[in-house]
Amino acid sequence: MDEKKLNVLAAELAKGLKTEADLNQFSRMLTKLTVETALNAELTGHLGIKQNAPKSGSNTCNDDSSKTLLCGDGEIELSTLRDRENTFAPS
Repeated sequence: MDEKKLNVLAAELAKGLKTEADLNQFSRMLTKLTVETALNAELTGHLGIKQNAPKSGSNTCNDDSSKTLLCGDGEIELSTLRDRENTFAPS
């Protein structure tokens, strides 16, 4: 995503932010979504899965797993995919 598109998106999202609490909540939600998306993409790469491809092999995605992310403003609960053989270690 280029900077111009990101600025347009940020301006649109900022319209709903009225207070410091709104900004903090938005920041936490954005962090949660970003980290979950990155972890799930990394797992997909680890397993060699292509989108909409049939499953092959025994080590595939197996339900969701809860993780707690510690950050500057407290804990954020994450829900990420996990692999059946538990060989995935995110970087």
